[in-house]
Amino acid sequence: MKKLIAIAILVVGSSGCVFAGGKGDNESSGTGARSLPSSYAVPGTSTAVVGIGVDKKGIPLETVKEIVLLPGQRVVFAGPDRFQIKFKKDKSPSGQVNYESKNGVIAIVVPKDIFGKAEFSREEKEKKYLRFDYSIFVNGKELDPPLIVKRGD
Repeated sequence: MKKLIAIAILVVGSSGCVFAGGKGDNESSGTGARSLPSSYAVPGTSTAVVGIGVDKKGIPLETVKEIVLLPGQRVVFAGPDRFQIKFKKDKSPSGQVNYESKNGVIAIVVPKDIFGKAEFSREEKEKKYLRFDYSIFVNGKELDPPLIVKRGD
C-alpha cells in the first residue's frame, strides 16, 4: 500500500503564487483573508513546485496552504535569487536542516521510507502525522510556516 505524505505549509502573508496541479482557489477577498490552494506533484512528474513571492517591502509572501506528496517525491521552492529554508530543532524530513537557494531554487526530497525512520516513529504513532517547523528567509525577513507530513491509507 502506498503511503501518502501531505506537507502542509501554512504561511503568513498577503499574496503569493503556486505552480502545481493544485486544488482550491487563490482568490483575494480584499480583506487580506483568502483561501489558498493545495499543491500536488505536477501531473506526470514527482515534483510539486511552490513559488515564493516577495512584497514591496521585501517580505516573503504566502503561496499554498499545503503540499501533498507521496514518499520519494519532492517539493521545489522557486523564488528570489537568494533565500534560505531552515528547519528548526534539527528536525527535517530529509535530514538536512539548512538549505540555500541556487539560482532562486531549493528542492527538498521526502524519503521513500520516512515513516520507517526510528526518530519519527513515536510522533507518528501519537499524532498520526509528522510536523516539521521551519522558516523561509528572504532579504533578512522570516516567514514561519509549519510543514506537516501525513500518512494516507
